[in-house]
Amino acid sequence: MEQINQRKQHIINAALETLKELPLDQVSVRKIAKKAGLTTGAIYHFYQSKDDLIFDAMQQSLYFTNALYKEVEKGQHQLKGKPLIEEINKHVEQRIKKTEEQKLHIQILSEIVKKDDALKEEYRKYYELMIDVVSKLFKDAFEIDESLCQKSVASILIAAIDGIALQQALGVLPESLENITKTFITFFNESIPLYLEKHKECKLK
Repeated sequence: MEQINQRKQHIINAALETLKELPLDQVSVRKIAKKAGLTTGAIYHFYQSKDDLIFDAMQQSLYFTNALYKEVEKGQHQLKGKPLIEEINKHVEQRIKKTEEQKLHIQILSEIVKKDDALKEEYRKYYELMIDVVSKLFKDAFEIDESLCQKSVASILIAAIDGIALQQALGVLPESLENITKTFITFFNESIPLYLEKHKECKLK
């Protein structure tokens, strides 16, 4: 099993490297296979299509909720309060500091939104999933009552992370990445529970 996981990870790494070098429409399974030093058959053993591979690569590389979601899905998520906040902060920090992957994320998104295909649909579904997972984590992380506004706040958090990615791609971050990351995490740690607790329209009746 470990050998299979290593082979799959090798393919994902090759896909990310190929995506950094070429526009999305020029990326092919053959080119990814060449980068990985494998046959196309070896890649199709794990993935049915190029889109499946690209989505898996971007999902693993960038979506900070991925590991937390898997824990929730398997019933292994047991953290609450400060330990959970710290765990979320760690994943957010790792995501923001993946500078090259952040730029790649914006590049791929800009191409995907123009299309109406399977890869766009996968992204759409996963964004919905991210918003849902993050909103559910708020309750345990900040130890507050469930709120009608949780999904909206989760959506804003995810949009803000994508906004940081866009500024990284443009090279316009006003401070060092270290300072931006610290400010970002502190801002959301303080503002999310305050907003959800303060606004009565968010309270479940």
